[in-house]
Amino acid sequence: MQRDERPGFHLTPRRNWMNDPNGLVFRNGRLHAFYQHNPDAPAWGRMHWGHAASRDLVTWRHLPTAISPGDVGPDSFGCWSGCIVDTGATATMFYTAVVLRRGQRRTSIRRATSTDGLRTWTKDPRPCVAGPPAGISPDAFRDPAVYRDERGWFMLVGAGTIAGDGTSAGAGMTTGAGPTAGDGAVLIYRSSDLRSWRHAGAFLATKDLARVGGADGPCWECPQLVRLDGAAVLIVSVVDRTPGVRPSHVEAFVGRVEGDRFVVDHAEQLGMGPDFYAPAAIATPDGRHLVFGWIPEDPPPDGAGRTWAGSLTFPRIVSLGGDGRLSLGLASEVAALRGTPRRLRPSRLVDGAPARRFRFEGRHFELAVTLREERPGSGPEDPSSIVIELVDEAAPEPEVRLVYHPPSRLLTIARSGIVSVAGRSSQNATILPGEPGQDLDLRLIVDGSIMEIEADGRTMATFRLPLAMGDRLAITVAASGGSARLRRAKAWTLRAPRTSDA
Repeated sequence: MQRDERPGFHLTPRRNWMNDPNGLVFRNGRLHAFYQHNPDAPAWGRMHWGHAASRDLVTWRHLPTAISPGDVGPDSFGCWSGCIVDTGATATMFYTAVVLRRGQRRTSIRRATSTDGLRTWTKDPRPCVAGPPAGISPDAFRDPAVYRDERGWFMLVGAGTIAGDGTSAGAGMTTGAGPTAGDGAVLIYRSSDLRSWRHAGAFLATKDLARVGGADGPCWECPQLVRLDGAAVLIVSVVDRTPGVRPSHVEAFVGRVEGDRFVVDHAEQLGMGPDFYAPAAIATPDGRHLVFGWIPEDPPPDGAGRTWAGSLTFPRIVSLGGDGRLSLGLASEVAALRGTPRRLRPSRLVDGAPARRFRFEGRHFELAVTLREERPGSGPEDPSSIVIELVDEAAPEPEVRLVYHPPSRLLTIARSGIVSVAGRSSQNATILPGEPGQDLDLRLIVDGSIMEIEADGRTMATFRLPLAMGDRLAITVAASGGSARLRRAKAWTLRAPRTSDA
């Protein structure tokens, strides 16, 4: 029996390759999502812009490809990531055009317009920005994001500075010869008409930060500016300096915009990863701030029978908590995927006792649990923790393991087995806010080859599941050291909402 690995509800291409969400646009009651797409193979290649739409944020209708690279010219090596500005009668797409010259990638920022409801696009033969300014690597200048303020239009562009000779690479563009990208930066350009743009300097750069921490990388990609009540948030996807590791880290700078500069109050990782990258953000008509990220996936091996690679996350809401830190949780629309609930009895979890086991048929389900520590462990040699594992009923070892340490409210998530993504396997996160002894609320959603975890409605993790897992899965919950109580538990099989109409 072939495993049901294809996601049923995460936006996934019908066939072939997907990576970054490029542009999110609300129009006529639908959210239009554009994304990086190679229509020729389930592998990285010359990028086009794929297009899908949804009325409910969780069921999608695929639409024709929006734009394609030219046979010759400035985007002959691909139409890469960018954004869409919808001003009513006309929508304007801004994208990264890439051409190969003497074996080296050269980028420019181009635009295209649509007057027929986002379906067909006409490219402008003139560049918005012909290339990077001095000091920026020619292939680390990408991903325009356009916004408006009281002075007019401004464009943020991801970039990497030049450090010397060598190679540079990003998530969407494989390594090639050229100058080495030294450090990440976001550049800013200004315009009064969305056509002519002037460089206004660095919006934020690595050198502006007192401590680099999670922002250390040779290029910052996919800049997004989210303007919340009380703060602005600059989101960047950080290219990894480690060779052979797919980028998997998203950094959020919380602060404020002052003129053409971003002033950082503090920085934090956006979500726990590890398979979450290149998010795009949009304000909803009702005032929420949605984020969709790319869930990377390696090309399928020969003979695997899988014809797609890559998906987008479920919609997430980013907001500012009362403690000044960011909150990232699932949009309420995701709950519409729940079928008839299966209520599960509460139970006490005791160290050494058998784990509580919840069994599922198929690979499209949700489990929500509320946990509380009752008695802590006896000491440093016997620390108290709550262990949650996703297991294949036919396999002896757990495939995904969550360990929650109540005294520190630290949640560690790890996976084992063969995973079809070249990223990191484990993540740690402190669940905020809360004091020791408070409940921990967890939502665990499995959709084919994807697992998304929401903790306390404040942080999230996204995982590609190991390839060996079958369609008879279980989630186990146990205490290690001390005792805990499983206060609430409820399970659902995922199904399309009755009102879905993309």
